Amino acid sequence: MKSGSALLAVAIAAMAATAFVSPVMAGPRDDVRAGSDRCDVIANDRTWLDCYYGAAQPLRSQLGLSPAPASQQMLVPAAGSVPAAPYPARPIAAPAERPGFFGRLLTHTEEKAEPPTRMVSYKFESGGFFVVQLANGETWKQVTGDSALASWHDRPATYTVQILPAQQLGIRQMKVGKDIFQVEQVH
Repeated sequence: MKSGSALLAVAIAAMAATAFVSPVMAGPRDDVRAGSDRCDVIANDRTWLDCYYGAAQPLRSQLGLSPAPASQQMLVPAAGSVPAAPYPARPIAAPAERPGFFGRLLTHTEEKAEPPTRMVSYKFESGGFFVVQLANGETWKQVTGDSALASWHDRPATYTVQILPAQQLGIRQMKVGKDIFQVEQVH
């Protein structure tokens, strides 16, 4: 029975030795994966990408492709030089979903005044209501029926404009100097 337990011990030792040797005999894909995993210790995105390209060298060699630049290959940390535990991936933020019409009606969002900007142009339409182009690229028109009428005569750039939070659904206020007008954004 001694020979049976000795044979079992040898078999276990052989399997353990194979487990330690197999990473050395891994294929090029495994080498690329292991090398790219070691690149994860690099915080700078550009440097990480160069390291990743350098880590692909074993497979590039097998396929007969031109080698990655030495500067990229040197960025790949040597095996065993970084902890084996995987580094957590940076979370990727999901794009924010824009609420639909009813979602905007039911969801309270506190609007803030936009920073002041300058006028680029203004024109008066029928009834004396204006359309204004702002330096930030937005175009606003005065709401028909607003009781305040503008009496601008100076160059547009002399007027400072600030868009204020909505007082009614879709209707905002535009402050020009001390005057306030009811406006809506032109799309």
